[in-house]
Order: sequence, then C-alpha cells, then structure tokens
Amino acid sequence: MKSIKRIAILVVIFCSLNITAQTITDGDYFTTNYQIEKATILNRKNGTIKIMLFRNGQATELVFTPNKKEVTSYDVKENRGNSWILKKDNEVVCLLELDSYRAKMSMTYLANNKKELKEIKKKFGIKGQLNQELGSLFGKKEEEVKTIVVPEYFVENPTSDFHQKNAGKIVFFSKKPTVGQEDLTTVKKAFKVGDEIWAVAYLPVDFEANSYMENLANEFQDMYGKMHYSITIGMDKIDDELLPDEKIIVNQCTVRTLTQKDLELNYVVFPLTLSSTLNKTEKDGISFLYKRMGERLEAYKHELRISLTDGSMKPEKEIFSGVITYDAAGGTESLLASSKEIEEGLLKQKKLPTAVMHDANLEAEMLQQIRLFAHAKGWEATFTKAIITLNWQILKDDYGNIKGNYVEGDIVYKSEEGCGYRNFGFLREYLGGGQYDSAIRQYTTGHRSELSCDKVK
Repeated sequence: MKSIKRIAILVVIFCSLNITAQTITDGDYFTTNYQIEKATILNRKNGTIKIMLFRNGQATELVFTPNKKEVTSYDVKENRGNSWILKKDNEVVCLLELDSYRAKMSMTYLANNKKELKEIKKKFGIKGQLNQELGSLFGKKEEEVKTIVVPEYFVENPTSDFHQKNAGKIVFFSKKPTVGQEDLTTVKKAFKVGDEIWAVAYLPVDFEANSYMENLANEFQDMYGKMHYSITIGMDKIDDELLPDEKIIVNQCTVRTLTQKDLELNYVVFPLTLSSTLNKTEKDGISFLYKRMGERLEAYKHELRISLTDGSMKPEKEIFSGVITYDAAGGTESLLASSKEIEEGLLKQKKLPTAVMHDANLEAEMLQQIRLFAHAKGWEATFTKAIITLNWQILKDDYGNIKGNYVEGDIVYKSEEGCGYRNFGFLREYLGGGQYDSAIRQYTTGHRSELSCDKVK
C-alpha cells in the first residue's frame, strides 16, 4: 500500500514538473522586436531553457535558469552585465532585457505565427517597425516632464513586495524602518522643521553589482590600508524660479558609514534629521547637513530632491532619488542650533592623539619649529604641545638616495576661533657617510583636526 502511495506521489510530482516545463513550449517564434528576426526555444533535460536569438543572420544563445521565487520565470545574466528574464505576461511568452541595474530596457513578445503576432501587437499597443523608428517625427512633441521618472526595475532578491514596488526610489519615513517589515503608516512625503526623517534607498542590485554602484559606496583607503565606505547624498530645491546654484543645499554629505556586509545588500537606511540630538548613533555628516539646511532654506515650504551621489555627479546622472515637501515656514534656527550642539558633543568626545613614543627634547624642538613656522605664516594661534605620531624612518628620493631621517608629530594649538591639532613632518638632513644633521626642520604639513578647548592646556 505504501509503495502504491509513493508511486502516486512521484507521478504527481513528475506531472507537475512536466506541466511547468511545458508552460513555455519548444519551437520557432516570431517577435515584436523588429531587430530580432526569430527566436528558437528549447527546453533542456536539466530544467533550463536555451533560446537562440537571430539578428542580422547572427545567432545569440542564452541559457535561462528557473527563478526559484517565480514559477515559469527564468533568468540569465550576460557577461556585459545586462540580464534577461523569460516569462509569461497575460499568457504570452515574453523576453525582458534589463540593464546592469536591472531596469527594463526592452520587452519582446513571442508569437507562434504571424496572425498571433498581429494579435499580440494589438493587445499590447505595440507600434510597427516604421512607427518605432520614425514615429516621434510625426507626433506632437511631448511637454517636458518635471517629475522624476523611475524606470521599471526587476529587483535581484527583493526584501518584500514593497521593495519591488519602490525599486530605484528613496522612500521617506517618520521613524527608523526595518526593511522587509516596514510600517507603512510611517511612510511620509511631507515634513516640517523639527520632524524626524528617515530614508531608505531601495536598490535593484547591491553595491558590488557594477562600477556605478561601487562609486555610490564612496570607497576610501586610509594610510594603514584599511578600507572605508560611506553613503553620501545630494539635496536640491525643486524650484523653477531659482538659478542652478541657488537650488543646491548640499552637493555631497555623508549620512551613513557602511560595512563590508552592507555592500552585499540591495538597500540602505539613513537619517536626514533626527528628533533629538542627545543620543545620536547616526552622527556621520548630520551636523553639516543641519547647518546647510539651516543656512539655505528660506522660511517657506520647499520641495526637496534627495539623491544618492558620489559627489562628482550632475543631478541628471544621479539615478536613485526621492522628493519630499519640507515646511520651513517657522524658521530654521533650530536646525542651526542642533548642528552646533552635535559638533560640540563630538568635540567633547574626541581625544588627543596617542603618542607612539616620548622624547622631551624632540617634542620641544618640534614645538619650537612650528612656532617659528606659524609666525612666518601669520597664524594667530598658540601652539602648546607636540605629540610624536610617527617614529623615525629613513626617507629616500625616487632614485633611492637618502634624503634624511623623517619623523611626524601632531602639534596642539588654541586660538580665538577654536582649538585642535595639526600634523607636521620633520626631517634631519642626511650629510653623507652615515651622518645626519643634529637639528630638525619642518618638512611637511598634514591634516588638521578640531578639539574641544577643554582638552588643550
């Protein structure tokens, strides 16, 4: 009895697999794409489908693998980064070509015969070859579209239906969302000064998919070889009354650091404004954003475009963006106050640099050299302390000749404008015969960093 049940189950499974396989049948097809003369479909024993596309007498072969999440949907990725999807749309077999961001480039329907092809064109409103090539010359010129037109994307591993629906967009929330479990009651398009604003960029692919996405991750390697990544945004006013330069709030502002694991995701969550500045964990760049918004938003209601950027893109090259209405009618003084509060809090948390060694004589000599250097430059600052941050090392020129013995230090200062430290390099000149000058001279000028004046004595 049990063996009969097993056989029955196997028959059902086999039949269901056979039915699935036959939803896209073998054979030659006519296409609605005049550039593709013919498509030949072959269901293979291993469950994949091979299609040969004939263009100008040349055949291109594509092998489609079943999509685990969608029955009768098959995917393939080409070497050039583009993708294809084979599926049925309203019971009609179709081929979708996607670009490297998985945005739809073209939709080609397949028909068994010319009569069916004619019916498909009528059903989906597809123009003939002449109209496809020259139709825009005969029609009325379309008015300029001022809204952001988002392509149709087919997301690679979407976190939810909401993700697929909003692929390519930045969506805004009144509370920090959990991607894949979004509370849709917190989705908003209109905010005012003082509101908390969180954003999610729902991406069709991850940050490692192509060079454009990698640039959005703002890769940076520090002097120790460690890689750092961050998300930066641009923010502009949408207002035809303004000149291009008047529309800019920020070209590039860091809003979130990324980990290597974040680069594997096809979304990113980041804050724009927070309701409290006291216990912020997302501090990256937000004080700068507050300052710019406070300085550049006049006291009325604005439409703002927020986009992911690498800082060097023009707005029309920024693919992923969203728009909000932001009411600043009550003034932006609170944004400026928040910016100052965040900056002061960060300064209080910041510590003095750590010394790699201590040498009282060398530290005193460094300090004296920089005091002379600053006086010659006309810097109105008091330099109080030298901290050795790089031990002695031999410095050579491009030909391998010894230039001298090199050391670096961070020199702490205070002034009426604030306090901080600046990095300087110092050199003991090589005299030849293994001998070096006994005195050091200032050789390089490096980065500057601010400190709370409480830390400077």
